[in-house]
Amino acid sequence: MKKIMTLALSLLILCACASGNIYSEVSNKDEALYTGPNGVAFTRSDLYKTMKSSSVDTISAVILKDIASHYDSIDFDEMRKQAEEDLEFYKSIGYESYLIQSYGSLEAYIDLYISSTTVFELAKIYVEENFETLVSENSPVKMQVASFSTEEDAQKCIDDFNAGSTFDMAAVNNNSATAPQSTVYLDSDLSLDYEVKEYVNETNGVGISTIIPHTTTTTGTDGETVESMTYYVVNIESRNAEDFHDECVETLAYSVENDTTIKYFFKKHDIKFFDQDLYKLMSEEYEVLH
Repeated sequence: MKKIMTLALSLLILCACASGNIYSEVSNKDEALYTGPNGVAFTRSDLYKTMKSSSVDTISAVILKDIASHYDSIDFDEMRKQAEEDLEFYKSIGYESYLIQSYGSLEAYIDLYISSTTVFELAKIYVEENFETLVSENSPVKMQVASFSTEEDAQKCIDDFNAGSTFDMAAVNNNSATAPQSTVYLDSDLSLDYEVKEYVNETNGVGISTIIPHTTTTTGTDGETVESMTYYVVNIESRNAEDFHDECVETLAYSVENDTTIKYFFKKHDIKFFDQDLYKLMSEEYEVLH
């Protein structure tokens, strides 16, 4: 029945370039798709009415999956495989009941995983197709960030790096809070403290920074103000997005709002609805359908 429902919903959603009346007729509307134990038939017309009452998110998910199927880079079999592997892991640590309670069923978890991943994969295509514009708007930088609790450790990191050590080893060997990873950061990144972002934005080159101090102010249990210091050192590896193209695409794709992706592909593929109720439902959410 699930496959029938999905197919029926797909048939309701028509992609076309021509404009016209936004009405549709159900062919063979009295044909019974199945008959319940009480002998009451569920017809194609009944199913059509049910599908028309679906949420915008449900309908959008079906459309996007259909659009995504036209791109060779999107592999639904791989998505399902990954979802099932994740599911087996969660089951192995005792989360099966929690997943069923949260999603309704294990299969529903897999369906949601595939829907979410489909949007993300389409977002990557959106980024690729608008790469120069998005790079210009977001100023991606690939760099490593190390943080220290003392200024002395931060300076030792800089000295070791200048003496020939790799940045990650220089940081770890001098008590960095974490091992710094090569990461792509955007202007909008909220994980960086203000002083670090300011340094990145105000310098043009690459390489290791000076010590960047950051003060954190909190209120203690006695109501007194408590200040603590963090000392950052960053190693800017590249400011040229083409040097880290694939990583940049991934990072930008994560920053793209789902609505942006949906509207982009609805417009690109000229999605139209030839049914008054469906058109009203979807166009209220996505103005690109007007």
